[in-house]
Amino acid sequence: MGETENKKIRIPRFSAGVFGGDRALWVVIVALAIVSLLVVYSSTASMAYKEAGGDTSHYVTRQFAFQVIGFITIFVVHRVNYQTYAKYTRLLFVCALGLMLLTFFVGVDLNDASRWLRIPGTSYTFQPSDFLRVTVVMMLAKALAKRQNTIANSRLFPMIAIPYSTLSERQRRRNTEIIRDTMLPLLVPVGLACGLIVMSSLSTAAMVFVTCLVMLYVGRVKVRELGKLVVIVLVAGVLFVALMAVSGSGRGKTWVNRLKAFAPIEQVDEKSTVDNLQEEQAKIAIASGGIIGKGPGNSTQRANLPHSYSDFAYAFIIEEYGLIGGIVVLALYLWLFFRTVMISRKCERVFPRLLVLGLGIMIVMQAFINMMVSVGLFPVTGQTLPLISMGGSSLVFTSLALGMILGVSRQMQENSLQTAKEEVAGQ
Repeated sequence: MGETENKKIRIPRFSAGVFGGDRALWVVIVALAIVSLLVVYSSTASMAYKEAGGDTSHYVTRQFAFQVIGFITIFVVHRVNYQTYAKYTRLLFVCALGLMLLTFFVGVDLNDASRWLRIPGTSYTFQPSDFLRVTVVMMLAKALAKRQNTIANSRLFPMIAIPYSTLSERQRRRNTEIIRDTMLPLLVPVGLACGLIVMSSLSTAAMVFVTCLVMLYVGRVKVRELGKLVVIVLVAGVLFVALMAVSGSGRGKTWVNRLKAFAPIEQVDEKSTVDNLQEEQAKIAIASGGIIGKGPGNSTQRANLPHSYSDFAYAFIIEEYGLIGGIVVLALYLWLFFRTVMISRKCERVFPRLLVLGLGIMIVMQAFINMMVSVGLFPVTGQTLPLISMGGSSLVFTSLALGMILGVSRQMQENSLQTAKEEVAGQ
């Protein structure tokens, strides 16, 4: 036998079977789903007993049903090549914008905010902002991918001169090119998404902006241009919040009161008192949990801690499972982020690389905000703990995002396997 025949060709050790993609990421998703069932059942048992005629498993059963829908979503989406839904990115984004606009006219008011739309003929509601967050990441990833050859030398904003007539004809033409080729395709989708979301949730809008900012940086936009963008957004954001608070419209007062409660700044507003109560009860729950916790079902704070099944789920986890349980949950989210970064780094094309990174950052950032609120390191926001907190809308759309991430990973694996097989066949 010749040297070529004796040469061993290593074929990647994975299977492009029914469940493809990163195996570690699948493990994290299943682990978080198990934690969710434990948390939801323990935190809602007494509430379900009162509201569901003695059925203590009412809410956990509903959560499990949403988890099934979520896993079906992940499975279906991860079997679709990312090139397929990339073609419909703009359509999906427009649909998401339309649904967000509907919330201002027919939205359901829950927790002092009109963030939900009711599904016709049912009692279920969903948050269009969850869908919009996913689609704006898709839009930005696609726009950046198309401009990789020029973006490193491009400006985000046109040149400004007062009066404008002092600009030369060449500079004016250059401004037109900047607006048409860079500013509109990159910044307008982000501005529209954040502008609509901020009316009901400042923290969600900020989270979307930070995610997009990181994507712009990774997408090779000049740091100087990103600095201009940050300054503009900060100034506009402060003016917007101040205007809303002074005029008494929207959720301006709520935002200011939460910042005052976190600062802390002396205040007597009733809403701020409620937020302080939530924070205090969360701290009590965490302190009473100790190192190993009180054990599953032994929480004494579930009746006092508002939204222990959603907004303050992490505090509830620490109470029942202690510091060890809190570290395990934190590690799961860190692991999720690490796997998304690894998948992103392995992508040869820009669109899937930025898509995976953007979606991963958004999911993990939401988790970190929830955890920081629970331990008193961040103002109360209302952000849920992804894949753990009780709810359908967030769970399903988070599953949609994870399905896309796993889909990109699956395609990379299948392409690598096919390449290896072709190399073997060519020997």
